[in-house]
Amino acid sequence: MSARRAHLLFDSISENTGDIAIGLASAQILSERGIAPHVADPFLPNLPRPLIVGGGDLLRVKGDPFYDLFRPKGHNILNAAGVWSKADDLGYLTDYSFVSGRTERETEVLRKWVPEAEVVPCTTTILRSEHFAIPGLEPGEPVIGIQLVPHSLRLIEDLVPILNAIPYKKVFIPFTHYNADESFMKTLPFDRTNSIFLDRLSPLELHSVIGQMSRVVASSLHISIFSYSQNVPFISIHQDKISNYFEDRKLQEHIVQTGPELETMIKRLDSEEFDFSTEIAADRSTVESAFDRYVEILAHDSTVEPGTAFLAPKTTIDRDALKRLHAADIVSDRDITLGLLEARRVALRAEKNAQASALELLSADNAHLQERTAHLQTELEDRIAEITVLQAGLARVLGAWDQRVKRLLRHPLRVVRNRLAFRRAD
Repeated sequence: MSARRAHLLFDSISENTGDIAIGLASAQILSERGIAPHVADPFLPNLPRPLIVGGGDLLRVKGDPFYDLFRPKGHNILNAAGVWSKADDLGYLTDYSFVSGRTERETEVLRKWVPEAEVVPCTTTILRSEHFAIPGLEPGEPVIGIQLVPHSLRLIEDLVPILNAIPYKKVFIPFTHYNADESFMKTLPFDRTNSIFLDRLSPLELHSVIGQMSRVVASSLHISIFSYSQNVPFISIHQDKISNYFEDRKLQEHIVQTGPELETMIKRLDSEEFDFSTEIAADRSTVESAFDRYVEILAHDSTVEPGTAFLAPKTTIDRDALKRLHAADIVSDRDITLGLLEARRVALRAEKNAQASALELLSADNAHLQERTAHLQTELEDRIAEITVLQAGLARVLGAWDQRVKRLLRHPLRVVRNRLAFRRAD
């Protein structure tokens, strides 16, 4: 292979904005170093070597008919790969000239086979894009970019009303085209009175759009990286790979899993200043240094002749089958969301019915209590009447005794003589 050419192997087949952006960023940084980038087709039976392999969640459990294509053997370079925690059978990486994962946790998986594996941030950190004019957006206008997938709604039930309550203009950004997030967001009951819904855009156009936002709420790792790397305050709805990436940068507070967490972070973005400049500079320096090493490796690689091709990993899937598989994944993801929403609706109806039954019982109890109260009121009135009669009788008796006492006090001797005379007469 010529030292002035580099072969890039990434998921250039799926409509995955993040993966394609990784390829674009890699091409940009190689071109700056005088290296002509060449995108290798993972479906070709023969692949040129060595390869720079990287882009997305490439390393998974062995046996996937598509992602196994990204396990080429030989003196290749693994660049900032996404690695599943259960990824296995990675012994072939011991022959690689350089091995790196995009986060510390993912790289720990690689170190089980390659102890010297390094952490290299996502290559899109250094991506550059030309300005894309957003239709309907006024210069300097506060605006929030929004990108959601079904997973977000499963995680945060009251997501739509929370976002509707944000007072700024909203730009809805279809980003994960393979996941059909455009049609998904269009079906949600968002308040569109002050909003822009973008058409499907290219990765570079999307990069420019996100750089123009005042803040971003997103469900995708790469739209979050696009925001972060352009110093745009962001909120990401939890996925493990998103949490892992921003945990390395001590920015895990920007990852939310609940409605209250989302509301709190929205308020913080309004009231606090966020500046990622230091972290961005460190990440860019690491990516630049890594590609400097790649260029050096390519220049000194003497293990193959220029243009030599190697057999690609075997697969039982083709482009059409891959598209059908992606479509099935989309349907499955939405079916899960619909199922959970229906379960919530049924649960709410059951709760409503239970509350109605409880209210009916309370109403019956209330009627009984009212009847009992009325009865007790009647009894109380009867007792009061009896007491009134007794008080009147007592008053008469006391009145008679009062008259007698008064006579005794006025003529005590006459009363005594009368009493004595009465007794003698007896």
